[in-house]
Amino acid sequence: MGKNLKILFMSAFFISLVFVVMWTSTHRPRIMILQSYATDYIWTKEVDVGLDRILADKSWIDIRHYFMDTKNHTSKDYLRRVGISVRNVIENLEPDVLIAVDDDAQKLAAKYFVDHPRIKIVFVGVNGSVEPYGYDKAGNVTGIYERKPVKALSEMMQTIAASTGLRGAPRATFISDKSHSADRDHNYMQTESWDPVIYNGHKSFDTFPEWKEYVLNSANEAEFLLVGGYRKLYRDKSAMDKKSGPSNTVSPKEVATWTEENSPIPVLGMNIFNTDDGVMISVGVSPYEQGEVAANMALDIISGRKSIDQIPIQTSKQYVVSMRKSALEARNIKLPQVFEAFARTTNNYIP
Repeated sequence: MGKNLKILFMSAFFISLVFVVMWTSTHRPRIMILQSYATDYIWTKEVDVGLDRILADKSWIDIRHYFMDTKNHTSKDYLRRVGISVRNVIENLEPDVLIAVDDDAQKLAAKYFVDHPRIKIVFVGVNGSVEPYGYDKAGNVTGIYERKPVKALSEMMQTIAASTGLRGAPRATFISDKSHSADRDHNYMQTESWDPVIYNGHKSFDTFPEWKEYVLNSANEAEFLLVGGYRKLYRDKSAMDKKSGPSNTVSPKEVATWTEENSPIPVLGMNIFNTDDGVMISVGVSPYEQGEVAANMALDIISGRKSIDQIPIQTSKQYVVSMRKSALEARNIKLPQVFEAFARTTNNYIP
């Protein structure tokens, strides 16, 4: 009898343990991280690094990841289908917090859950207004804007100008493809003080031949070229009538490498991945900060430390420097050692 009782107690304990584990697993607070792009895009990868710094050891949270891959797939049909798919996932998963990274995640999915009674939204990497998504009047949204680090870009140009012996206030022109993202960046940049740098404004192009022509003659208008987005440059006019894709648009590395090698004036990237593409040096918003801030906001919400209306929307404050030493040497530009140390520390240094 004693043996049977012992077996009974052990069985009851095991069943209870399984029940507790299952109950805990199904009732853990849930965060869904929705990335607009895929991990082959360095910005996405490093936003994830920032998120992981805060969330990696939080085993009490059920964390789900979804990558929309809208950099590699840009057709209207794909965007429509991925939007429907993601919205279905969100409805079925019903996360406590949806961290939506970059504008496609807002446009195709997150905005449909404005004022949802259960789901809270934390946006990341929005470089324009949140009004198109209805976030400005929503009661369940907070997040962090991505704003180009104008002051840091100005300081970098002044440092380079001093290195090359340039006299007077340097002029800078921002060139890009004709993307909405580039327009939003310019709208912000033209409202900021660049002093003593003179911001010449924004030139956008449809095709790579148009881009090339401007770059070759850029010294007539400026002492620096600012580049950010050039992933939607078509090979020629005829390619514009076809669907956007690898065969019709020029690869980012081809654009950046050609520009760096042929520009008569120094080229400064405004995203850290511009250096990876081929530009000599870049000063961009810190993707690590974007991820860390969003993760901390999500933790505050699900832990009950703060309600979402107590978490104000933030604007990016930190930046990252990336550099390509061979390109700097080709232009005979020598910068203070601290820039190289910074780039190496963040793994953004290319010999």
